[in-house]
Amino acid sequence: MGQKLEPGDRAPNFDLPGVYGYKAGATSPSHEDGVRFKLKDYEGKKWVVLVFYHQDSSPEDTRLLVSFNGYNRKFTTKEIELLAISQNGVNSHRQFIEVYQLGFSLVADEKKEVTDLYGVIREEKNQFDELETRVHRTTMVIDKTGMIRNIWQDIEDLREHPREVWEYIAKEKGV
Repeated sequence: MGQKLEPGDRAPNFDLPGVYGYKAGATSPSHEDGVRFKLKDYEGKKWVVLVFYHQDSSPEDTRLLVSFNGYNRKFTTKEIELLAISQNGVNSHRQFIEVYQLGFSLVADEKKEVTDLYGVIREEKNQFDELETRVHRTTMVIDKTGMIRNIWQDIEDLREHPREVWEYIAKEKGV
């Protein structure tokens, strides 16, 4: 399992495939192939909100990401990039974006390298009492310098969490 990151740590870079967010029309960027996301591409340009979640279309993660979608316009107008990362593949992400019209990008960490690097993998017992590794829902705010400013784990209210993140960033950035 990866290291436990703390506010003040430098966010590890990553380079992963993904899918751009939904835009209405036949030329939605969510249909582009070969898209890659690198954290270093945002350095010096934008803050990044990284949302780690377990699975596309699960009830809890759908609730969380649909709630973040409601704040995406606020984020983009203040030069904040919202990226959500799970172990699902690009095809699953593409379908998830289209069904729920998510306006932000989903990143595919199928080999669990980045989720492990960021320390958001946990071993938990499943319904059959077997141990399995799962992504633990975690949100990290990373500033333009690549420093982790805040981390939320054990998120209780999935619908209200994006508001919490927005309020934190608005206070920190003075927006």
